[in-house]
Amino acid sequence: MKTNIHSFKPAELLASLAAVAPSISIETIWEHDDSLTDIRTDCEGMKNEDPADWQAWQSEVRASCIVKGKEVSGSDYLGGTWEKAVDHPAKSNPEISGYLPQMIHEALNELGKQIATGHPIQREINAALEII
Repeated sequence: MKTNIHSFKPAELLASLAAVAPSISIETIWEHDDSLTDIRTDCEGMKNEDPADWQAWQSEVRASCIVKGKEVSGSDYLGGTWEKAVDHPAKSNPEISGYLPQMIHEALNELGKQIATGHPIQREINAALEII
C-alpha cells in the first residue's frame, strides 16, 4: 500500500513503518536554515511580510539502525522551509510540507546502501519502502 501524499498523517505513517521495520528508527531533525534571511526575496508572494516574523528551517529525515554494534544511517534533507518565527516546524509542519514520505523513502534508500545484501535489516527496509 503506497502512501497518498495528500492524505497521510505523520504519526500514522511512522506507526505503519515501525510495524514492518521495528529495527529502524526514523526521525526528523530541524535546524535553522541560516542561508536564507529574508522571506520577501526568498518566497514568491511574500513581498509584504516582515522578515522578523518568519524563520527558515532545514529538515533532515534520518533512518537509522544498529548493525554489528554500530549506528548506521541514511538521510535526506530539505532546506528553505519557512515557518512563523513563533512556531517550531516539528509541531506546525510535521509533514514537511508534504515531502515527508518522499524524504523517508530517500533516507531508507540511503540506509539500504550501508547494509550488506541479505542482511535481515534489508527485508525491513524493503517492507518499509512498500508502504511509502
